[in-house]
Amino acid sequence: MSLIERFGEHIERGREPSESGRDPSESGREPSESGHEPSSPSTTAPNTAAPLVVVDAIAKTFDVSPPWLNRILEGKPRLLLHAVDDVSFEIARGETLALVGESGCGKSTIARMLVGLYKPSRGQVRFDGVDLSELGSPAGRQMRSRLQMIFQDPYASLNPRWKVADIIAEPIRVHRTMSGKDAIAARIEALLKQVGLSGADAAKYPHQFSGGQRQRLSIARALASRPEFLVCDEPTSALDVSVQAQVLNLMRDIQRADGLTYLFISHNLAVVNHVADRVGVMYLGRIVELAPKRRLFEMPQHPYTRMLLDAIPVIDGSGQMRTAVSGEVPNPLNPPSGCTFHPRCPLARERCRSERPLLRQSADGSQVACHAIEENWS
Repeated sequence: MSLIERFGEHIERGREPSESGRDPSESGREPSESGHEPSSPSTTAPNTAAPLVVVDAIAKTFDVSPPWLNRILEGKPRLLLHAVDDVSFEIARGETLALVGESGCGKSTIARMLVGLYKPSRGQVRFDGVDLSELGSPAGRQMRSRLQMIFQDPYASLNPRWKVADIIAEPIRVHRTMSGKDAIAARIEALLKQVGLSGADAAKYPHQFSGGQRQRLSIARALASRPEFLVCDEPTSALDVSVQAQVLNLMRDIQRADGLTYLFISHNLAVVNHVADRVGVMYLGRIVELAPKRRLFEMPQHPYTRMLLDAIPVIDGSGQMRTAVSGEVPNPLNPPSGCTFHPRCPLARERCRSERPLLRQSADGSQVACHAIEENWS
């Protein structure tokens, strides 16, 4: 049994009435306070309607050069970091697309571009047909309430000087989705109960909660403006395994109840296997494989995807050998020519060193960028 299977079993056990929806440090909370019945993993077919989010050849370049005077005196050139390079994908309404990859591959940069925190250096992001570069316009400001973000660290993403009521009410007041003190207070209480907390928690400060409870507060804040699209940037990576399962179950139940669309950023393949409908594998700023979850985990094509899956430990005592991820990620300031994965790839040939592979679509709807797959190298 692999760690992915063991994690899936742990999540399903977390749905039992004695544990579901509750942090180990919580007391006096009933699982029914979440407002949702436990549900099984999604088996619905992808939505064939027009996609809610369209990412078209976006790129993001950061200037990390030394100060101008240092460059002049020391003769140093400008340094440009290509954090994201020509990434395209679509997300259907109600779908969860996960992006995975090693640290520094550009996942979080994409997340920030999708909510308008970063402006793409080139390319376009469209949300419900509207270019997100227009978020500064009156129409764009109205659209901001429809997309929100859940950040990675629940200890850093909540203002420690504000009470919970003020934290959750901020999106409501900023986007003016509701008026009236009593109406906003009722909305805050409903949101707290939806994420498995108590209405009385509105009077507390973030430091009075555990890590899992703080992430529930982050989810409640993200839901306050009634969004349609949530960008989740590793929302469970700072939590222990038992709390991860509870938060993931909560997010899935809320998605089904409210019809939300997720972009889920993670480096944990066990988490991705539980929550995603489709998975995009990133390497050094580019997507190298994009496929339905089941197909990707059962029949990975790109050598990098195979390498990631082969590195997952097997803990059932079968003695099956596992292959560690070989090599290290190249310096993004000086990436390799051609296919950036070729220095670590066991299938690399001369073409890989000189020609960048394109992301090509196969008959089953998956996409892979690899010369070896394209030419069927053994």
